[in-house]
Amino acid sequence: MKTLGSQTAKLVQGLHDKGRSTFTLDDAVEIVGGPRNIVSNLLAKAQKRGVVTRLKRGLYVLVPYELGSATVYGGNPLTVASRLLEGRPHYLSHGTAMAVHGMTRQPQILVTASCVNSPASNMQAGGTELRVVSIREGEVFGTKNHWTEDGQKVVVSDIERTIVDCLRRTDLCGGYVEIDAGTWMVRTKVNADRLVDYAVRLGIGAVIGRVGFLMDSCELGSEDHRSRLREKLTKTYHLLDPLMPPDGKYMSEWHLRLNVSREEIISVRST
Repeated sequence: MKTLGSQTAKLVQGLHDKGRSTFTLDDAVEIVGGPRNIVSNLLAKAQKRGVVTRLKRGLYVLVPYELGSATVYGGNPLTVASRLLEGRPHYLSHGTAMAVHGMTRQPQILVTASCVNSPASNMQAGGTELRVVSIREGEVFGTKNHWTEDGQKVVVSDIERTIVDCLRRTDLCGGYVEIDAGTWMVRTKVNADRLVDYAVRLGIGAVIGRVGFLMDSCELGSEDHRSRLREKLTKTYHLLDPLMPPDGKYMSEWHLRLNVSREEIISVRST
């Protein structure tokens, strides 16, 4: 039976009051009070009774009441990923952000997050596998709050920043054709001014060229938007998709080598 002693009940109530289902040992100490070793012992007993699940050392999640007699719960992957990076500037990004914004039909196994000055790495907690991408401090922009299914607030890149990030790292979202198809799905929601602003602010020639090509492909923006991008193009030609072999025609307008065909792009859109 999932019985609650007075201290465990105090913890559960306190977490609900804070709107926090995924929590750390420090959170529990703050709510319950007392020495860390006593609270840690309390959590160990709560885990045995199926009240909480230990995701990793120092990180726990409440087992939802609606799961009935189940005693193990992996937590919401987006919430768990955000708690793993708590205290460091970060946001959920790339393929994960595409899924949040309804830009993909593909299930996301990994959660991807961009984190300031963090070594690229993979982290695991419970059933959540987190892929961390390192970014510079000045690259944290174009984000918004998102409420997960378990009622927790996480930070995610907005649609336009998601597109720019994915065009920078096509390997983290399935390649250019998936980005194009995802953008096509939400094209009525894309703010062209914001998209161009983000690309110019990031200041990467390959990304600027790919954004221009994508805007043409998905029928976004105006000639003024394209002119702003052309002003920032570098002389170097870049692959449209670094994931694909380095072949195809050169496109002078966006300084790209088109190693993905128009037929491939249309084919993925229609699936």
